[in-house]
Amino acid sequence: MSDQASERRQSIHSIAQDEKNPASGSHPEPSTLLTGKKLVAVFSALMLSTFVITLDQTILATALPRIASDFDAFSLQGWVSSSYVLAQSAFLLFYGQILRIFPAKWVLVSAVAIFEIGSLLCALSQSIGQLIAGRTISGAGAGGLLIAMIQAFTQATRLEDRPKFFAVFGVVFALSSVLGPLIGGSITDHTTWNFWLSLPLGGASICGVLLLLKAAPPLGSDPTQRSASARFRQTLRLDFVGAGLAGGAVVNLILALQWGGNTKPWNDKDVIICFVLSAVVGAVFIAWSIYLGDRAMMPTSIFKSHSVYAILLYTFLNRFSYLTYIYYIPIFYQAARAHSATKAGIDLLPFMLSLVLAGVVAGGFVGRTGYYWPVLVIAPCFLALGSGLLYTLDASTSSAKLVGFQILAGVGIGMGFQNGGVAIQVEFDDEKKLLAQAMATAQFAQLLGGTIGLGVAEPILASLLAKNLQKFTPDAPVSVVEDSPTAIYSVLPKEFIPGVVHSYTSALKVVFLVGVPAAGIALMATLFIKNIRIVKTAEKISPANAKDQKEGPEI
Repeated sequence: MSDQASERRQSIHSIAQDEKNPASGSHPEPSTLLTGKKLVAVFSALMLSTFVITLDQTILATALPRIASDFDAFSLQGWVSSSYVLAQSAFLLFYGQILRIFPAKWVLVSAVAIFEIGSLLCALSQSIGQLIAGRTISGAGAGGLLIAMIQAFTQATRLEDRPKFFAVFGVVFALSSVLGPLIGGSITDHTTWNFWLSLPLGGASICGVLLLLKAAPPLGSDPTQRSASARFRQTLRLDFVGAGLAGGAVVNLILALQWGGNTKPWNDKDVIICFVLSAVVGAVFIAWSIYLGDRAMMPTSIFKSHSVYAILLYTFLNRFSYLTYIYYIPIFYQAARAHSATKAGIDLLPFMLSLVLAGVVAGGFVGRTGYYWPVLVIAPCFLALGSGLLYTLDASTSSAKLVGFQILAGVGIGMGFQNGGVAIQVEFDDEKKLLAQAMATAQFAQLLGGTIGLGVAEPILASLLAKNLQKFTPDAPVSVVEDSPTAIYSVLPKEFIPGVVHSYTSALKVVFLVGVPAAGIALMATLFIKNIRIVKTAEKISPANAKDQKEGPEI
């Protein structure tokens, strides 16, 4: 075998087809590729889908207290968001299977439609039960929306172009996370809570996808298995058992984390039972997947390389840290600075803007140089530094330091936000039929990371806050303080405020410190992620540039 062929295997690349140097086949079929204005138009329609679901979730976070008040159902308000996450978790991996059978265009349209049906039911709901049912349906649609969007975009672009677009995807995700609380607060303060906003946006997204995006065959699908009857037979052979097992394991885990330290103590029998069931069902799911092999919902072929395990761990830890900061930085401002919920959302802007800009810069660097591994290594270093500095916060910390520390943490999370997905794309670029399920698995890891991150942070804050209150202000009404940090300044007598504020800030800075070990583990994970260069289509492999084309060290 020639040296040129050997070097070809050592790079992820896309080379124009000719007689002497045929294309590697690792990129979309030429008929599915989009360029210029049409690519921008399709990308905009896909980003609108992302914006819709992210905006929906963040608006809900601000409107939830008002919803609970209107329905007089404070004990059930947690289920409005929990039901969404449970359904999203249960359906996410299942959509990865479906994308091996049906074109991403139709899966995406169906997912958005299901999401919007749920939103419509929420908008029309007359009881908390109806609202929870609507959120469950929306979650089932959201489970497939992002993975179908990524699959559709993957088929429309070359690998070397994706990092730049994925950076924009991160921008949209982050901006909607910032705008959501502001819009939600404004709507709730001046009108009433509602779910009508997502309907026209979702409708516009569906129209854009229907008009602009081709219904390309699934990546790596057998051309002889694309008829309606063949797809029906493949659908009947889907791993429904695996879907049920995975959903059961995740549902029990999320229930345990939702209940533990919140509505029930950690040693409550219901919490313990859920943890045990999650572990047992998860073990059965793994055994079942090994038994089915490549027919499983999570094919064993995905895990042939140790690099995949490291990438999944990295994406897990990135989302673990992201949601922790998104949730608890505003609480710090409310407790230490007496800011309203809306003002605290604005105070989060340094973190979010640095995350966005770091994602754009990192995406541009990867797109220009082809190297994503250095970005994955640098990101945890910034996160560890920012998290460590946030641990030094107290009520007297200057605003300049607060902003600076947020920026460092935001840069660390932003640089790794989408590049974990890029690493998965590279890892499976030569195994196209596995890409959808690999991306679904990566998103599943992200979802678990965020859920477990909040599940870890909440009991840390609750236990330390209770301990600090007993130490610094034993006579303060604990229930009032724990219900809302804004109650510190509106309800408590003035003599309690300094001690309560100190109790809050001392507990919160330990929550921020969780980012340090998370960053350390992520940094260690990068040692097992392959350092592969993404080579541009225009480049030709030749003895003159072979040295630049070789795969970087696999550590």
